[in-house]
Parts: sequence; structure tokens; C-alpha cells
Amino acid sequence: MAKASSTATSELTGGQTASSSTMPQVQPGSPEELACSIPHEWLLRTWRGWRPDRSAEIQILPKEYDSVGSGLPHVGPWPYAQDVPMFWFGPGHIQAQGAADRPVTLAGIAPTQAELLHFDAFHAPDGVPMDEAIASGQQPPKLIVTVVWDAGGMDVLDRWKGAWPYLRSLIPQGTWYSHATVGSSPTSTAQMHATIGTGAFPDHHGIVAHRLRIAGEITTPWAEGPQWLVDPTLADLYDRAMGNRPIVGELATVSIHLGLLGHGSMWGGGDKDLAAIREVANAETLGQETFQWNLSPILEEYFRLPGYLNDVPGFEQDVQALDAADGKVDDKWRGNPIDELLQGFETPARIPYQTRVLEEMIQREGFGQDDVPDLLFVNYKEIDFISHEWSMDSLEMRDAVAAQDAALKELVDFLNQQVGEGNWVLALTADHGSMIPPKVSGGTQISTAPIVNGINQTFDHDGDSTRIVELVQPTQVFINSAELRRNGYTLAQVAEWIMGLTESDVAAPGVSVDPAHANDKVFQAAYPSSIMSTLPCLPEARR
Repeated sequence: MAKASSTATSELTGGQTASSSTMPQVQPGSPEELACSIPHEWLLRTWRGWRPDRSAEIQILPKEYDSVGSGLPHVGPWPYAQDVPMFWFGPGHIQAQGAADRPVTLAGIAPTQAELLHFDAFHAPDGVPMDEAIASGQQPPKLIVTVVWDAGGMDVLDRWKGAWPYLRSLIPQGTWYSHATVGSSPTSTAQMHATIGTGAFPDHHGIVAHRLRIAGEITTPWAEGPQWLVDPTLADLYDRAMGNRPIVGELATVSIHLGLLGHGSMWGGGDKDLAAIREVANAETLGQETFQWNLSPILEEYFRLPGYLNDVPGFEQDVQALDAADGKVDDKWRGNPIDELLQGFETPARIPYQTRVLEEMIQREGFGQDDVPDLLFVNYKEIDFISHEWSMDSLEMRDAVAAQDAALKELVDFLNQQVGEGNWVLALTADHGSMIPPKVSGGTQISTAPIVNGINQTFDHDGDSTRIVELVQPTQVFINSAELRRNGYTLAQVAEWIMGLTESDVAAPGVSVDPAHANDKVFQAAYPSSIMSTLPCLPEARR
């Protein structure tokens, strides 16, 4: 099957770039030449997502629709991972202009909200306000709600065009940016939520991936609470500047979503903002959920959990309605046993339930009830779960999109009743897209084991127990550089070896490879990360 292809969408560059006619020449066959051969916007996104003190030592770029690792990852600079909805709605505050064509990124959300608040003290490191969306002469809304449909990128919405009629009906009444992208790579959850919150890309805010180096050790972004988030969020600065009078809170799923909210009381002069997640404490895998709204002990130091959220009723009825939707009550959803899906919480039944929990939080805490504007952040995770479990092409995904659309109508109606028409603004987006299933794209799943084993066998000969490869991620390889040097090799040599890998080399055990493609190379680029600080095809380095 021929592999699908697409053209990268345009976006704001965030700085001057070198054109091919003026770019200094690089040595033929060098890592620099290979890096600069990548489509410019893809390379720019990778550069924005890299920090020399926190990121992996080697950047890898699979060919588009090939993917490293299991579970249909959504990590990379390609349009299917980058293109996201960007919709602003709020009569009296947001222009009713329908589509806007200017390219924008997630980094533009926070500065746009700062302008809506008339909060001049916020200066986004990278984001540009979406001024087209803001109505002239508007007064600050009483409440700004930011809603993230996790993994609900434009490929998902385009695949299921008929599943979101309510959102589509709102577009003429608001501003919909038809060329919105994440703006940086890798496109995983933690760093994109931090970008929305701070108006900065990961090279500034410091949350560069779901695995990052801190003091030489590989860790996770929120393992020690919010301290790895370098930049303040809009919520951090606005709340403090207003004497902590605004009500600021977030209803999400796991700690890696809290970059929307920020540091809570960790930020000097801040207070304990409201936060509720459902995270398994000390989980081996990021994203593991439990049955209760909670905060880990490290998060309780800086945020406040509204304990009453666990008393919101009705989830069992939501599960029963989902079960009966196909006309047969059999404890299954589209043939999937509901009790095996976190007792239904990993099905679309979670969406109406979470919306009721959100409404309870808005009502009990008094969001939007006085003249001091409040900030509320929401992550809905079901689309993301389904994208990994069944793919964006599944009927399960169609159900999730339809449930999100219904929940949006419920939320809008509730806000009109509770806060009042004309008193609030909604920003709706996604943190990244979803992986197109290989059977549709023709893509190859690249197993990490052959990469790890191959590098260690090829480059590690000193006989000690220290391995060269520490971790392989979808777009990066963490290398023990000291061990590599002891063996007499360089990062450039490892990257060159990676470039030679073929479909047959990287197939997982038991996976058959089409003989016609067995010798096809699977990587478009692999190069030492450090060269990005001086690449002539990128803007001048910021550090």
C-alpha cells in the first residue's frame, strides 16, 4: 500500500529564518545537511521543543506515518499531529466572524486571554495574541474557560465531520482559526498544556517531553510537582497581580495537564488554586487513572482539591445509557466489555459525568459571579484514550467526538444560565492530533527494542554493565554520552547508524514485513540534538 502524504500547513515562525538562497552552506553528507533537508516548519517545530539542558541527545524523525513505539503515538512535527481546532466563542467579547485564515499556534492562547482580561503585565515569550478574535471595545468577561479536547486534532474532526454539529453551528458566532497548529514537537500532552498556559514553547517553559533530563537524570515532567515548569503561566501572574481575588482552577485527568494552570502557591505570592485530577499515585506509566478525583501529596502542597467533586452522582446512569445506546443492555459498548474499561470511565460515559462535575465546581466555587474575572481550565481525555486503544478511524472515536459535542452544548447552556449570556468566553482547542492507523496510512510501526539492542551491540564494547542507550522515545533517543565516549564513538556515528535501519530491521517479533518494503529505510532524519543551536537553516539560537 502506498503511504499517505500531506503538505505542512503554514504557521507563524516566531523569528527570522534563513532562506535557501541566503543560508550558509553546510558540508555535504553532514548531520547539519540532513537536518536542514527536513521541511522547514517541521524542523522549526523540533527546535522549539528542544532544550540542551533537558532534552535527549539524538533527534530522530521517522518517515511520515511511520511511528516509533506502540500504542499509536501522536508525537512529531507532521500535520496529523500538529493541526488542531482553535475556536473562540463569547458574544460581546469575541468577534462573530467565522473562519480566520491567519496561522496561529497554541502559544497564542494565553496572550489572547491576557488581552481579553486587559491584563497588560503578561508578556508571552512566544505567543502572538489572536487580535482578530477580540471584539472592539469589549469589557473583560467575568469568566474565561479553556477547554482542551485531548488528541482531538483536525484529522479526527475531519474524519468524523457529522459527529460535531453543535460546534459547527457555533462557528459563525465566534472565531475559528482554520490554520491552527501546536507549534512545537514532540507533541505530547505535558508540554502542550504548558504551552497553552504560558504562551511559551518548550524551549522556554522547560517541559520538553514526557521524559526529560534534570541534573543528568531522566524523570517525568510533574514528578516533583510544578517546579520543572520554568515560566509562569498567565494564571500564575494574573492571579497574583489581582491579589489572589480571582477564582482560578482546573478540572483535568492527570498531573501532566496542570501546565494549563501553573504553579499554584509555589509561585511567589500565589495561593492554592483549585485542581482536580484522577491520577494513580507513583504510576509506572504517565496517564494512569484511578476512580477518585485526587491530588498527590506533592501537588497538595500547591493546589486545593474540591473534595465534594467525588460526591457528584450519576456516573452509573451515564454508563447504563451508553450500554443501552445500541438497543441492547449487555454490559458492552460496541462489543467492548465496559467493566474492563475502568468500569466505564474509559468510555464516552465519562464525558457527560465530567461535565456535571465541572458544573458543580463552577457553581460551588462561584466562578463568574463577581466583577473580578476568573479563569477555568478543563481537559477532556476520552478522545486521546480512544486514539491509542482503537485509533482515530474507529467507531469508538466517532462516539467520543459526538459525546464531546453534546457536552459542549450542555456546558454553553449551563454557562449562559449560571454566569449569564455575554459574561463569559470559551476557548476550545486540542493539545495535539491523533495517529492515523497504519492500515489507512500505510505506515510502519518501529519497535524500540531493535534500536536499543542494535546501538548497544554496535557501539558498546568496553565490557562494563553501563549501557549506551538509556531510553528511546518516539522522536528522541537518550544516550549515555560518557559511556559512548569511553567506547570511542560519537553521537553523529550513532545517528548515522539509525539512518540505515530498514523495515525488516525494526519489525517487532512476530510481525510480518512485506518483502517489497523490507529494505525501505524508516527514518527521514537522525542527528545529534546539539547541532540545532547553530543550524544555519534555523533562527538564531535563543541561548
